[in-house]
Amino acid sequence: MAPLTAAFFMVTLLPSLIFAKRIAPAKVEPVDLKTKAITQSGSASPQAAGAGAQPHDIPEAIKRAIANGSLPKNYEISFRVNPFCLRGDFNSDGNIDVAVLVKQRSTGKLGIAIVHAGTNKVTILGAGTAIGNGGDDFEWMDTWRLYSKNGAAPGGHLANVPHLRGDALLVGKSEAASALICWNCKRYVWFQQSD
Repeated sequence: MAPLTAAFFMVTLLPSLIFAKRIAPAKVEPVDLKTKAITQSGSASPQAAGAGAQPHDIPEAIKRAIANGSLPKNYEISFRVNPFCLRGDFNSDGNIDVAVLVKQRSTGKLGIAIVHAGTNKVTILGAGTAIGNGGDDFEWMDTWRLYSKNGAAPGGHLANVPHLRGDALLVGKSEAASALICWNCKRYVWFQQSD
């Protein structure tokens, strides 16, 4: 490889190879609310549903929210982005909460359900409930990760990072826009990072 070609590869192609994310097509699997098992929609037989396929590892907090009705029945878990759930202390109460991707059954709008561990209260963001520039449908979102309150420092790689009381969710569209979703002691708020 000529020096110019190698430099071009290192600067142009290597970063995209390193940070490339594999996004699955929009796939949503309904969960049977009585058995808490993932059901295969639209399949005529167990073989057609992919016999031998392993169910997703749904966190216990999500199973409890489904069982006790705190996760509204008009939402289903979405497996569109990997990982489909994240854990963190989002409301800064010392308990590990769970955020899971959901789809509103009536509209098909995507979003995030956050189950607070201490109370099992569920907050829906997107999926029919607007928040900040994200709107009420997170169809645009193809990446998300936990943004730790301990690892977040003002002046870091993100702009306009508020003082975080709890862990935050960093949501984004690859090579376009990102935002932090964090708790302000009353509700979840949106802090745009880039676009």
